[in-house]
Amino acid sequence: MFSLATDAAPGRPNEDFVIASADLAVVVDGAGIPFGGCHHGVAWYARQLGVRTVAALAASADIPLADGLAEGIASVAGLHGDTCDLTNPGTPCAAIGILRIGSEQVDALTLSDVSVVVDLDTGPEVTCDLSIEEISGTEPAAVAGMRFGTPEHSGALAALVARQTATRNRPGGWWVAAADPNAAQYARVASYPADAMRRAAVLSDGATRPVDQMEIYGWPEYLDLLDKVGPAGLIAHVRSIESDDPHGDRYPRTKRHDDASLAQFLPL
Repeated sequence: MFSLATDAAPGRPNEDFVIASADLAVVVDGAGIPFGGCHHGVAWYARQLGVRTVAALAASADIPLADGLAEGIASVAGLHGDTCDLTNPGTPCAAIGILRIGSEQVDALTLSDVSVVVDLDTGPEVTCDLSIEEISGTEPAAVAGMRFGTPEHSGALAALVARQTATRNRPGGWWVAAADPNAAQYARVASYPADAMRRAAVLSDGATRPVDQMEIYGWPEYLDLLDKVGPAGLIAHVRSIESDDPHGDRYPRTKRHDDASLAQFLPL
C-alpha cells in the first residue's frame, strides 16, 4: 500500500496534489500564472488532473498509463473549456508522475520533472523527463551566485521562465499536461518485473531537491531515509535544509521553498 504526504511552500497555496489507491499512485505538480486564462487556478487544475487520471486508469487494469493520462487531460479540459481560455500561455499546466503496481509488472510514467523511483534488486531506476532542463537550462545554474530577493535573482528567474514558456508544449520543446491530451504521448514510461522491486516512490521536484538539485544524497541513501522517517518526515527534512540556507548561498535555487509531495510504496 501507499503512504502519502504533501506540503505547500510556506505562505503559499499548495499547487501539488497526490492521490493513491491500493495499487496506483499519482503525484501532480501544478504550474502556471495564477488565474492566467483560467479562473479556477493552478491548485484546482492539479487536483482535477490527479483525480480524473486515477479514475481513467482504475477503469481498466490493462490501459497504458499514457492513455489514462490522455483521458485525464481531456476530461479536465472538458470541465472548463467553455469558461476559461485554455490557449492562454498562463493557463494551468502540470508535471505528473504515475506508479502502478501489478501482480507481475510495475509501470512508471512521468511527464516533465516528477520522479518515479523503483528500487530493484540491482538498484534504483529513476523515470523522470528532464527535457525542460535540457532545453531551457537548470534552475541552480540559472541563479548561481544570486541571493533570493535581489534584482539579479529576480531577473535570472524571469529569463528562465521566459525560456521555459517559449519552448513548452511544442515540437522540439518540452511537454507538460495542460489542455491538449496529445501531450501524454511525450511522457517517459518504464516497466519492471514486480518480483524484482524492493520499494518505490513518486516525488514532485520539491521533494527531490536534496538529490537532483542540491546533490546531498544519492538515491539509495535518500530512499533509506524515506524508509526511516516516512513521507511527512522526508518533506520536513527538505524544509530543514531549505531553512538552513535561507538566502540560497549554499544551494542556489529559484525558490526558497517549493511545494513538496510524494507517495511511498513498500511491499507488504
